[in-house]
Amino acid sequence: MTLTFLKVINRITYILFAFVVYLAFTSPAKANDLFIYYSNNESSQYSDLKSHYESLGFTVTGSTSGTVSSSDLSGKELVIDIAGTSNCGSTCKTNYESFIGSGGKLIIAVENGATNRQGNIESLIENKLAVGSMTYYSNWYNDALQSIRRGDWASSTSSENTLPGTDGVFTASGGTPMASNTTTSSWHNWYKWDYGSNGGSVMVTTGYGQFILDNHGANVDAFHTAIAEELGLYSSASTYTSSISNAQTTQITTSRGVTHSGNGIYIEQVGDNNDLDVVQDGNDNLIAGVGSTTNSLIDADITGNNNTTTLKQKGNNNVMLFDITGNTNTTTANQGSTSGSDDNRLEFDINGNSNTTSITQDHNDGVGTNGHFLGLDLDGDNNNVLTSQLNDGDKKAFISVQGDDNNIDLYQQGTGSHYVEIQVGSDQTVDITQDGSGNHNASISMSGFDAGLDLTQDSSTDQTYSLSQNCNNANGCGTTTVTQN
Repeated sequence: MTLTFLKVINRITYILFAFVVYLAFTSPAKANDLFIYYSNNESSQYSDLKSHYESLGFTVTGSTSGTVSSSDLSGKELVIDIAGTSNCGSTCKTNYESFIGSGGKLIIAVENGATNRQGNIESLIENKLAVGSMTYYSNWYNDALQSIRRGDWASSTSSENTLPGTDGVFTASGGTPMASNTTTSSWHNWYKWDYGSNGGSVMVTTGYGQFILDNHGANVDAFHTAIAEELGLYSSASTYTSSISNAQTTQITTSRGVTHSGNGIYIEQVGDNNDLDVVQDGNDNLIAGVGSTTNSLIDADITGNNNTTTLKQKGNNNVMLFDITGNTNTTTANQGSTSGSDDNRLEFDINGNSNTTSITQDHNDGVGTNGHFLGLDLDGDNNNVLTSQLNDGDKKAFISVQGDDNNIDLYQQGTGSHYVEIQVGSDQTVDITQDGSGNHNASISMSGFDAGLDLTQDSSTDQTYSLSQNCNNANGCGTTTVTQN
């Protein structure tokens, strides 16, 4: 059985079971939590919105309480407030400011006659968030004013851009029109403002007809789909690739040229129960195999069982090229330091069973020009690998595992430009954490049965994820859990 999952966003859990059948599956949806405030008069709108957003992969809940509470907003990516004439007083505005400031998206609407609510929404924009201005037109018309989708929220097919009429229009500044009285009008029916540094935003509209999704048919459906997609909460794309290659850009340009000047250590060790500690500090550091020349990749070699090897390279230009063959070996490698290092790259080839390998490429305090690269090829069973790449803006890891019952942990921390590619077979446990700020990519390939993946890709935005899994075991293919914040 072949299972393929592509481009998945925010908390998703798959439990995969198969019976020797071929199946291909793609999931473009991004699972998010939507909360809807509404009154009994808007129950039809709530039902339509719930049905549509659930079809996009959202988890939808709602409340008719009329009170905006921080507990309702907690953990939600999107909130739609169509609570009739219900006000939005000081507590409501404070809770919304906190929600939007933390990266939440808010759609809030006012209907004809709700003058206090109208004033409070204006105050939310102009005073609480201070993101711009808005001024309502004094006359309201009971869904009689034309509303036309604009800009990024518009369809390329012009016939799809007419929305249900709204009760009123308003002028606005400081943000982006989403729908207006005409495609060029300064009288708006929908308008969006961004707020804070976490990607939060607020959208204001007038009238509730455009939340009844069977009104104007696909036009309203398509508009709400466009909103979800423009907010980064849904993707209509059905395929996705997670980049690099060209033989992984020629294995990161042959481990970035390898060159070193001084501070080279060449190792060949054969036997059991040996202890080896190496520390290199300063300038061009290299640990490689006996007979290596400046630009070769002949790896250092340890052959035997129950060996303990500790390798540390601090500043400046750090290269480790290492072969380990045998069982029950413990290898610890650390590159970089808080005082600054120019470049960390490491390639390990491990062959054997029950080995423990710990690799840390430390942050370079903003000094590093090339960041971190590691390549790991593991052949064997019951091995444990813990890898960390910390802070630098360029972090790339390629990990290939052949064998059974291996545990692979990778942590890529701080600030952007993450990429990991992992290939594993049966009975593997893979745990990956990619941290902020943005540029996350992960390509995971799993063959065989019972291969489990736990992937967390942290903010701010950019997160992408690709999983390809082949499974032919009737007892199950494993559990995949993905969290993208």
